[in-house]
Amino acid sequence: MKHKEGNFQGLKNTSIYYQNWASDESKAVVIIVHGFGEHSGRYGNVVDLLVPAGYSVWALDHRGHGKSEGKRNHVGRFTDYMEDLRLFEEIVRAENADLPTHIIGHSMGSIIVNNYMAKYADQTKFRSMVLSGTGAAPGPEISGGTILLSKIFSFILPKISIPSNLDPNFISHDQAVIDAYINDPLVLYDKITPRLGAELFKYLLMMKDAATMVDIPVLMQIGSEDASFHQDSWKPLFDSFKSTNKIFNIYDGYRHEVYNEVEKKPLTDLKEWLDNNS
Repeated sequence: MKHKEGNFQGLKNTSIYYQNWASDESKAVVIIVHGFGEHSGRYGNVVDLLVPAGYSVWALDHRGHGKSEGKRNHVGRFTDYMEDLRLFEEIVRAENADLPTHIIGHSMGSIIVNNYMAKYADQTKFRSMVLSGTGAAPGPEISGGTILLSKIFSFILPKISIPSNLDPNFISHDQAVIDAYINDPLVLYDKITPRLGAELFKYLLMMKDAATMVDIPVLMQIGSEDASFHQDSWKPLFDSFKSTNKIFNIYDGYRHEVYNEVEKKPLTDLKEWLDNNS
């Protein structure tokens, strides 16, 4: 497996870090868009499954995350993430002009990807979109206090760090995954700025409207014990997608990071989906 790292100049001259994993011959491209407080290096399970199967996997670290520049867990506008993704897509396509392309968004990344696909992307250039750990309304894991503080301080003190009140155990039943998450120096799950919080909630509530503009194949993968998004919002979001080629998989007993659970069925389903739509 070949591994490449690089940086590009994102919006407002912010240096954005990215990675690529590929074998000697690739049949398709997968772009991964990670979630809040984490980074591209946490998708080893996906990389290890897809690269031997002929996929070239690309992933960036959002501004303020991982190895990219920017204040930690902060963004001026949520659309900054989408502008960075647009520039990243150009880099990926420059090296893979003739290959079918898929995009995966997890958690906050699912909000970025869904809104990106609706308003920024040329959908004809994508074979499918995959959303994991997603929804259209905040769940019980996201406290009302965090939402309220974010709205109040977004314009007064937009860059201060406030508690996110996230319990790291929400991601998986696999204790090794939880321990690695807690001890990863590039993961910052317990802090957020009011501006990011306010922008995140704003675009979360736009998920269903954005879905009505998405007309490519869609796979949604959610754990039944995922408390990050309200369960009542899952099916309405899925029903909103314009595409008729769509699948909604709920995994009984799984938590937020379905690709990092003890059982690996979500990964198997992901590969089958990509194979069938490439």
